[in-house]
Amino acid sequence: MATYEAALKLVPGDTRLTEKVAEWSVEARSESRFAETRGVHFRVLFDGPVDQALARRAVEMLEAAYLRIGEALSLYPAQSVEVVLYTSQQFRDITRGPSWVGGVFDGRIRVPVKGALDQRDDLARVLAHEYVHALVGGIADRGVPAWVNEGLAVVLEPDGLLRAERVVASARSRPRLAELHTGFGGLPELRAQLAYAESAVAARAMLDVRGPSAVVMLLRDLAAGAQFSTAFHQRIGVRYEEFQDQIARR
Repeated sequence: MATYEAALKLVPGDTRLTEKVAEWSVEARSESRFAETRGVHFRVLFDGPVDQALARRAVEMLEAAYLRIGEALSLYPAQSVEVVLYTSQQFRDITRGPSWVGGVFDGRIRVPVKGALDQRDDLARVLAHEYVHALVGGIADRGVPAWVNEGLAVVLEPDGLLRAERVVASARSRPRLAELHTGFGGLPELRAQLAYAESAVAARAMLDVRGPSAVVMLLRDLAAGAQFSTAFHQRIGVRYEEFQDQIARR
């Protein structure tokens, strides 16, 4: 914030800087009273004593996801991940995302937790989903198509693939993967559900072709600036256009 505020003194009319400072100011005010609890790999911030039991439970869920997903991908990062638990209103004010979003990763995992102790399966699913985004972001902070990022996150949720297959099976029409390279936040809820589901089916197929190590190497290629279709062919062993056709026929 200090850097952006200093920049605003030089260019006081810059809309992007102004909006970002305002966004961070809201966040700082919301979190000024937050407490925290820590696990081995996660630091969880929460809104006071009333949510302390929930925060401890979230740490347990996250550490379990760390081990389960780490085993699936052979990936156990040492860097701690920061997680913030919000009220529904705080989450909307800070993330400004669509109403159907259950969590966000933007360098931190952000989750609204109203009623979460009564819906523990949903909380575990959302935390696992966003943790996969943290893993992907830790490998490649650019060049990753949304379907790869979101598909891996859904596949590695508890029962995520099963739910995705049901959505795809009931769909009248399905998007091609080329239509799913950008984020899904601007989609209506039903179309977003199908986009997530189609992405999960494709991500599972990609994992099945060459295994998780090839997918991790693909992400590292993208981080190094490789073109996606070229890196996909090299690491997965199938031309991207052919893979799209295979997924469309499923």
